[in-house]
Amino acid sequence: MPCSEVHWKILPAICRELSVRLEKEKVPRSSIAKALGTTPAAISQYIAGKRGGEKLCPGAVEACRRLARKIASGHASGRQIQAETAKIVAIAKKSRLGKDDPCLICMGSA
Repeated sequence: MPCSEVHWKILPAICRELSVRLEKEKVPRSSIAKALGTTPAAISQYIAGKRGGEKLCPGAVEACRRLARKIASGHASGRQIQAETAKIVAIAKKSRLGKDDPCLICMGSA
């Protein structure tokens, strides 16, 4: 799966997982959108299952759960969220993309 697949499948799945978990934590959709760098409308689509339909591996789901707790409790924002999301992508890539990823940048960061 090339890098474009990460952008179109893995990142939306992570956003969906985070959105659903943050909503369960009673975080307002506008705050979820701000934390994830998107719009409340996009958050509504993630929560409704209209975006981010790719299934994440258990390790990535667990990492999303931990990140959602940090965001909900106010212990993660801005660059911390970006850094944690990058780690979740790396977890997902290891289980999904393996060594066949043609992107040298991603292969070096996974």
